[in-house]
Amino acid sequence: MVVKGKLKSGRVFYRSLHKNYPVIQRGKGVFVWDTTGKRYLDAASGCLVTNIGYGVAAVADALREEALQAGFSHGSIFTSAPQEEFARLITEQAPAGLDYAYFVSGGTEANETAFSLALQYHQQKGNTRKWKIIGRRLSYHGSSFATLSAAGNRQRRTMYSPLVMPFPLVPAPHCYRCYYDLSYPSCGVRCARELEQTILSEGAENIAAFICEPVIGTSAAASVPPPEYFPMVRDICDRYDVLLIADEVLCGYGRAGRYLALEHWNVTADLVTLGKGLGGGYTPIAVVLIHEKIHRVFLENWGKFIHGYTYQGNPVSCAGGIAVNRYLRENNLFAQVELKGALLRDKLVDLFNRYDIVGDVRGIGLLMGLELVKDRNTKESFSASLGVAERAREAAMEEGLVVYTGVGGTADVVPRDYLIIAPPFIINEDEIELLVQALERTLQKITRELRG
Repeated sequence: MVVKGKLKSGRVFYRSLHKNYPVIQRGKGVFVWDTTGKRYLDAASGCLVTNIGYGVAAVADALREEALQAGFSHGSIFTSAPQEEFARLITEQAPAGLDYAYFVSGGTEANETAFSLALQYHQQKGNTRKWKIIGRRLSYHGSSFATLSAAGNRQRRTMYSPLVMPFPLVPAPHCYRCYYDLSYPSCGVRCARELEQTILSEGAENIAAFICEPVIGTSAAASVPPPEYFPMVRDICDRYDVLLIADEVLCGYGRAGRYLALEHWNVTADLVTLGKGLGGGYTPIAVVLIHEKIHRVFLENWGKFIHGYTYQGNPVSCAGGIAVNRYLRENNLFAQVELKGALLRDKLVDLFNRYDIVGDVRGIGLLMGLELVKDRNTKESFSASLGVAERAREAAMEEGLVVYTGVGGTADVVPRDYLIIAPPFIINEDEIELLVQALERTLQKITRELRG
């Protein structure tokens, strides 16, 4: 039943039980329409998923064609041509060494798989005590208990605290709100050096891997590390035989202006997880890119990986992923992200200069974050009870603009209000202008409500 554009079924268990959801009817390019006919510019790419935009017939055709051929194959019995082809495509585009791909259905599964790979890798090398995964305080890696254990997102983790594992967490490289209240570069990138201290205090013989987002997602709204951070982290991991897992589910696959975000710092991880944009929103798919050194250990020892999911390597999803990848390459979209991102950033900085509710503009490529603050000079945040980020999201929806929100915070950091602006790669200059105009109207409305 549809009542004034709102779907009321009584059978869906919604993420927010008191919220009325517009019913999406169709999408084309960077726009979506609900059942009332209202148009929205999707400045969040769904949730950083619809990188090639909506309504690409070639992707729909590829999904249909493969579904008619072989809609399913179980990974313990068969492989499929789409899985083999997609693995070849995405590893050929990745940095040297990341030569193998393990396909799953989403980011949580990808990070869980990376953890399993790391532990089994060390077990085969005789490092049977290496089981802990170091994470960061400002982070998110999924909604399973293991991925929550390696992340510091307070909002998502606290209610499950009796079930999460005692994985150590280190500060994230978030210069706007430095954990140590230091300033770059005089800080000496202490957040990176803390990783080594944590490995030593926990015992290097107990640490299997370090997982991190190269560009922090919803927990710190597109916070970009100092240039020295990842070279230092790579050196530390190598020194203590700790695998580096790059969670690029949100920031990878072109979103940050490189195929992998880590390429900005000339660093290669041992395991990389990709998701979200991998299927372009047309099909659920994610992947772990696996370094050849890890593959070699499995090949020379157990000869098998004790792990698996029902829909891993699904041929329909792989066919959709191939079609999305082809569209990205044929339309040169990977190469356009940096230029479009620079234009978007300039316009967001202009808003920063005119609206003091915006405390910071940060990000890279088409992954930009705005932090909303009560006092720009002191960086004081609004009270969490005001729900400023969510109010801004609702105001943006009224203006026909979809933005992504985050309310960052850890066990020792108060919540913050974030807006993430991450439109599809296909967005053009005129559409960027429409986005910024709608965002400005949103900031005007929120400023009036909060400042009076």
